[in-house]
Amino acid sequence: MEFLSLPPELLSRILCYVPGRDLSNVCRSCKILRDAAYVDSVWQRKCEEVLCRYGDSIGLWRRDLEYYGGLLQVKYDKGCIKGTELIAPICSCVDGPLRKKAMFTISMTSEGKVEVVSVHDTSSGPRPCLLRVERDKAKERVLEYKVPDKDYIIKAKDARDHPLLQQWMQEELESEYMDIYFNCFFRRSVTLLSSRHHYQWSPLKLPCKSRVNAPIQPGLFKGTYSAHGIEVLSLDYDEELTEVTVTKITGDPNVPATKVSVKGDLTSSLVLTAEEQGSIRDLNAASQRSAAERDLPEKQPFVIPENCFDRDISDIPKSCSFRCKAKGQIASHGYKHSSFSEGHFVVFDESKFGMVWLELMSFSIYYRVDDKELND
Repeated sequence: MEFLSLPPELLSRILCYVPGRDLSNVCRSCKILRDAAYVDSVWQRKCEEVLCRYGDSIGLWRRDLEYYGGLLQVKYDKGCIKGTELIAPICSCVDGPLRKKAMFTISMTSEGKVEVVSVHDTSSGPRPCLLRVERDKAKERVLEYKVPDKDYIIKAKDARDHPLLQQWMQEELESEYMDIYFNCFFRRSVTLLSSRHHYQWSPLKLPCKSRVNAPIQPGLFKGTYSAHGIEVLSLDYDEELTEVTVTKITGDPNVPATKVSVKGDLTSSLVLTAEEQGSIRDLNAASQRSAAERDLPEKQPFVIPENCFDRDISDIPKSCSFRCKAKGQIASHGYKHSSFSEGHFVVFDESKFGMVWLELMSFSIYYRVDDKELND
């Protein structure tokens, strides 16, 4: 009885050292011990002890899915480990936050057992799933997820008419953009739905956050890709800070995930007047001059050429802080006949940059994924 008369805070501290399987029995013994055990600090410690074998899964992961890729975040949250898909904003909101969709949870039951559950499909409820971290032939970590329930598996031939596909399409597409994006989004939805029972991810290594004298700091961004919608990309530099590279984390059947989308030559900076940006022809002519002919200003005007597709992107800045020659990768369906076409890499500020695709007569804008989107 003297033990039970100890202050609740001290009882909770003592119970932290009780093995997980025994802790559940202690909780049943009396109300005082149950109340002392049911505090976050006790179960947080128990979970960390039991779940430590899944510690290799903590972090950001890139999905190994042909063409489309994907982004997964795994982290500790309130005594368990949660896996969450990070999805690009809907088509008209490139400046919006990444959307989050719960994928799986790893938790400890009151009996001290580890429970791994898929929560990806809210319509059918939680399901047991298999989750493991292994090493591939190159000894790199690979995270694999499987839902073995045969009723959960949807074959590609059945996915086209599946009610879930219609639901996904409605979530992804606003009615006013249906004609533009329907075909691309339909193909992607069929692929995602027919592979929902089996995921495989590779670790995503984020670029260094700070580079001195860089026109824009490295990081994750969301960018517009015409009929393919919004994709997630990573921006980084070479060691000499002579080239900027934008690489896809999510992709499409033309230029898939993991492929370079844009390469900017930082040694070929440009200074253009508004008049020199009136048309693609004007831009091509002005691109032949080097910045050495003019002083580099802190700001210079930015104008979308009148015959350039995607002029309807909202809130395009009227000035930029840096501009240089660039090349953007293009390809036919299935990543065939790939090549790099001429363009301009344009920095507006630390939160956004753009790409003027000269040969495609198109414009893409990219917004930074800030820390809040990953940490909330």
